[in-house]
Amino acid sequence: MIRLFFLSIAFFASFAVTQVPVSLNNMEPPKTKLFYSQEIPQAGDTLYVEIIIPQGWHINADTVPDDFLIPSSIEPVSEGMKFGLALWPEPEKLHNEVLNMDLFLLQDSFVVSLPVSFVSETCNPYDVKLKFTYQACSRICLAPRTIEVSFDSVPAFNDAGATETVKKNFILNKKSFLLYLLLALLGGLLLNVMPCVLPVLFIKVFDLMRKSGETKRNMLKWGLATTGGVLSTFFVIALAILAARLTGHAVGWGFQFQYPAYTAVMALGIAIFALSLWGVFDIWMPGNAIKVWENRAKKDGARGAFAYGILLVLLSTPCSAPFLGTAIGFAFTASVIELFSIFAAVALGLASPYIVLSIFPHWTKKLPQPGHWMLVLKQFLGFPLLLTVVWLFWIFAKQAGASASLVLALLLCLAAFFAWLSGLVANPGKPWWRFVLLWFAFVVFCIFSWQQFVKISDDFVEASVATGWVSFSSKKLDSLQNEGIAVWVNGTADWCITCKVNEKAVFENERVKEAFAAIPIVKMQADYTKPNSEALKFFETYGRSAVPFDLLLSSHGEPILLPEILTPDIVVEVLEKAFSIFRFDD
Repeated sequence: MIRLFFLSIAFFASFAVTQVPVSLNNMEPPKTKLFYSQEIPQAGDTLYVEIIIPQGWHINADTVPDDFLIPSSIEPVSEGMKFGLALWPEPEKLHNEVLNMDLFLLQDSFVVSLPVSFVSETCNPYDVKLKFTYQACSRICLAPRTIEVSFDSVPAFNDAGATETVKKNFILNKKSFLLYLLLALLGGLLLNVMPCVLPVLFIKVFDLMRKSGETKRNMLKWGLATTGGVLSTFFVIALAILAARLTGHAVGWGFQFQYPAYTAVMALGIAIFALSLWGVFDIWMPGNAIKVWENRAKKDGARGAFAYGILLVLLSTPCSAPFLGTAIGFAFTASVIELFSIFAAVALGLASPYIVLSIFPHWTKKLPQPGHWMLVLKQFLGFPLLLTVVWLFWIFAKQAGASASLVLALLLCLAAFFAWLSGLVANPGKPWWRFVLLWFAFVVFCIFSWQQFVKISDDFVEASVATGWVSFSSKKLDSLQNEGIAVWVNGTADWCITCKVNEKAVFENERVKEAFAAIPIVKMQADYTKPNSEALKFFETYGRSAVPFDLLLSSHGEPILLPEILTPDIVVEVLEKAFSIFRFDD
């Protein structure tokens, strides 16, 4: 108690030097506004709470550095509705010399998100109330206070007119949902030709050539196994998204590439697979007879196809193909059933070429006949995978820094050594326990090395902003919009190949540069290489949850959301339209 008393005195005294003309007797209650992500909210939607703190004051964030400070909190009170944990914005950090600690503050205006996890059929979602607890501080800190936040107006959902509105919106949402399913199917299909997927697509082309003489039944099993691998992996991702959403965490498409550990595992796994294609070692299962070996080969055909489906999804998620961004953006805020339906449609679109070839296996007979050339092709296909490893290593270096990248480089060399050793002492026909023990030792060594030598700080890499662009900030964006200044918002990530293609081929194009220079516009870039909840919430406002993301905002007209894949002509045309609007107003 004595420590708490002196800390409180020191904390209040630390604000005494602040020269802000505010009344110290009390702070007016913050202004609040509630709104849903959908007019008629369902499970998976979001309740947003806009909070405006009076000028000259601030409140504590939802986390505090010491127990003598009171954290802000929001507790929903509703009959028939359930909510996940509140998602608070990133607080401002202020170091207090007197207390020798960092304080986490919220001021001006900000938005808190509450994921909706359940909505009963009989409840009125606009009857929900929130208990908002906060501690206001300026030159002194006031006692904590709790206020009740509710909607300004409550629609009458029980009368006939409201019921008719609900029915119309349900029909409209149903039609929109069917459109999203179609977009998801087309987006999944187009993923097959995206740069992220092309390396493994080469491998599957080789596999098709090898299977050109298979029976229709075996081909059908192979196609179904590939589809099963794709579907199951998409469902696992959907479950992860659902779990994160219900716990209040913001995630978007390709979110796993924001974590260096995932990138490192993918780089090591693909490097090992490339070494097997070059014949350094074989990935095999035990067997001691020709008959058993043949049966294993048949079974492994399905297992291999299933594993290929998994790899296909893991490499495709950094890409946002045309149509896919819109569909996935809807899925990230949709109900549970809609979320899984959208992901199933993407999976079927991605697996559709393999489904078609498995149903019509005679089409594969047009491929070249098996021969020695296939061994050469198999070895050649290791090089696209090697390029993928280089790409993943570059992403890891941007995320984790030079020291961690050195560790990963040494682990890649170690993987090559273990592959060579496996080919030397654990070839097919030798005791299988050697193969298992060898690679188990490699995994253990990798885990030990990661824990001991890889130190990744969340603050290591600042948002990488290209020349001529300013870093994305919701407050900065609102300020520019209030001044009537047009803003081009670009969402990008180092792991997004499509983003990099757009940057080089479009935004560095001379015609595009001249078009930007011709109009009064601010170029703002949101870096999504690492988790960025502020950027993701902005993307979701416009129905997207992935990068690339490009949007033209102007106080003179409606926002223009651009497609994922850009061309100089598309950008110049949009900017010329904006320029003509400005010229007209002038």
